[in-house]
Amino acid sequence: MKGKLFVISAPSGTGKTTVIKNLMSRMPKLALSISATTRQPRGSEKNGTDYLFVSEAEFTKMISSGEMLEWANVHEHLYGTPKKPIEEWLKEGKNVLLDIDVQGAKSVKKHFKDAVLIFLLPPSREELIKRLKGRGANSEADLKIRIKNADKELAQKSFYDYNVVNDDLDRAVGEIAGIINNA
Repeated sequence: MKGKLFVISAPSGTGKTTVIKNLMSRMPKLALSISATTRQPRGSEKNGTDYLFVSEAEFTKMISSGEMLEWANVHEHLYGTPKKPIEEWLKEGKNVLLDIDVQGAKSVKKHFKDAVLIFLLPPSREELIKRLKGRGANSEADLKIRIKNADKELAQKSFYDYNVVNDDLDRAVGEIAGIINNA
């Protein structure tokens, strides 16, 4: 039996990383795709665990050699999904979770018509801004870019099969787990 592909997208600051970590601890058989990026690691992020941190030249080579399922320029850095592990997991019958942006989700849906797209929403725009500022990891210029991009991403939520509000972590994780279990 072939596995199923699930995509979770959310504006920066919505709590997507925390939701996904909690989801993975509840659903250990779910395979999580690791995205490649040209941005620098933040805090305790580790290469090969949180992201594949690569140079712009390496990333461009991966694109030109057809190794990427999807890729996009987000917040002035390149992000993409290496194709090979996903194809292998799906063949093995594993369900696969992709943590990607709106542009990437649209690209994945073109290649995998049965992919289930889940959009994680903040409780409000004000809460989103508060969370972004509370991180303390972004410059003022980066913060402005992320807020502008969040507004654009939020406008795309109707493209998704499901919208889940992250106002309570356990409830949001439970709702997404239910979507995956019932797909």
